[in-house]
Amino acid sequence: MSKKKSLALIALILCFTLLLAGCGSTTPKANMPTDENLATPTTYPLTINDDSGSSVTLVAQPKRIVSLVPSATETLFALGLGDNVVAVTKWDNYPVGVQEKVDYAFEDSIRPNTEQILELEPDLIVMGLMGNDQKDIEAIRNLKIPVVTINPQTLVETYQTIEMFGKLTDSQEQAHKIVSGMKEKERVIVEKIGTIKDIDRLKVWIEVDENLYTPGEGTFLNELLTKAGGKNIAVDVQGWGQFNSEQVIAKDPQVIFSTYGYYQKDAVAKIIARKGWQNVQAVKNERVIELDSDMVTRTGPRIVDGLESIAKALYPELFK
Repeated sequence: MSKKKSLALIALILCFTLLLAGCGSTTPKANMPTDENLATPTTYPLTINDDSGSSVTLVAQPKRIVSLVPSATETLFALGLGDNVVAVTKWDNYPVGVQEKVDYAFEDSIRPNTEQILELEPDLIVMGLMGNDQKDIEAIRNLKIPVVTINPQTLVETYQTIEMFGKLTDSQEQAHKIVSGMKEKERVIVEKIGTIKDIDRLKVWIEVDENLYTPGEGTFLNELLTKAGGKNIAVDVQGWGQFNSEQVIAKDPQVIFSTYGYYQKDAVAKIIARKGWQNVQAVKNERVIELDSDMVTRTGPRIVDGLESIAKALYPELFK
């Protein structure tokens, strides 16, 4: 594998949480707003436990936020807090033009330049737990600036994380509105998919890299695919795995999804042209489809749109 492809795969590993054995707990996170206090303004100082289990205290409403996680950036902008975000990463691309809306875009989201962080004078830093070891996180915490780590790995945890951001920023009403809309959209999708008999559900191969890496049981993409009515041909794999070409051909998927077209030119065309794949149902029936990688992997406000895109690609007749 070339160095360029290796770097791209590393990015995919971080993005899709490769090598995870499971999705994580779906029990409510600590300090989450309840229905009774959603409309209650946040009072500061506020202390919460983040996804690393660390206690984080905000002395006042954050006004200068460094977001080192694209899904967090999307959430903060959806909450109407774009003016409060002073820095993001080079991976951030939503909302459109987001890097031009902030003061700085970090090249390295795992080990960002600490001097640059200090120059930005943030009062809150958001980091992803996946991809960062404790040493990396502690290096940022040593700046004596509040650091919140997030690691949502299911739809339920995504909803909880959005509401957590609402609580942190005194935007609980808007957060609840966003989550309620997402849950309703999910409900409608699941209801439509529920009309499909199990025997009629389509077999699907999801390909996140040209080297045939795929999500199995206990991954976020598998959860989305299952809710969208697909049968994952890699469901016997726990976490993430790598198939060979013969294994995929033997499974004979009816639909193939690619998620790496954003960096691999003509990904779909190359899948179709693979030796021996011409008799795979998905190829014969022209059902090799490129998904929007950001939409189906970023655990933020657009994730249910990603779920809908999968469901529509599988069963377009249900969404006319």
